[in-house]
Amino acid sequence: MKRCSIIIHSVSGNCYIIGSYLQELLIERNVDARLYRVEDPDLHIWANTQETTNDFYEDILALPIASGETLLKSDMVILGSPTRFGNTSAEMKTFLDTTLPLSKEQSLESKFFACFTSCSHSTCEGAHTLSALIYWAQSMGMLHIPYGVHEENDSYDQPVAGIVHLAGREDSIRPSDRLGKEMETYADILSAYIQEDEQ
Repeated sequence: MKRCSIIIHSVSGNCYIIGSYLQELLIERNVDARLYRVEDPDLHIWANTQETTNDFYEDILALPIASGETLLKSDMVILGSPTRFGNTSAEMKTFLDTTLPLSKEQSLESKFFACFTSCSHSTCEGAHTLSALIYWAQSMGMLHIPYGVHEENDSYDQPVAGIVHLAGREDSIRPSDRLGKEMETYADILSAYIQEDEQ
């Protein structure tokens, strides 16, 4: 069975919710999907000051921390990061910076890649974050699998590149209220690629 590593940075819990649901959907589609987090030494501070962080604090901390070895063992990598000023979070960027040796060796070449983000109120801003993640993947020689265009779904404002969740000013709008059909569609696409590669 092919392995998919979903690697998140989550502060408010929204990327954790998306990553967990995507893991569940991929497992249902016979993919060995595993959920990881990047290191965030300040998460306890956010948990003490932001209610949305506190909701999932223990769940996020219970996840194993991703490493270069995680990437090497994966057939597919999915990255999920909050959007900060139209880019990934500092913690996700720090993790990606550690992969420079893998880039030089092209160790991740031809592995599949997908991405998602959660941001406050702008799909366009979230799309910039997806672009930053995709640029990293392309630098690694990975094969990006886009979400695509799906007019049959309720939400027409999803970018082609991946999934963007709009969480509102306080990050309190949860993905479970908005992204069910979109996540199922993306899981179908991703599982089809990784299973076709297995045959």
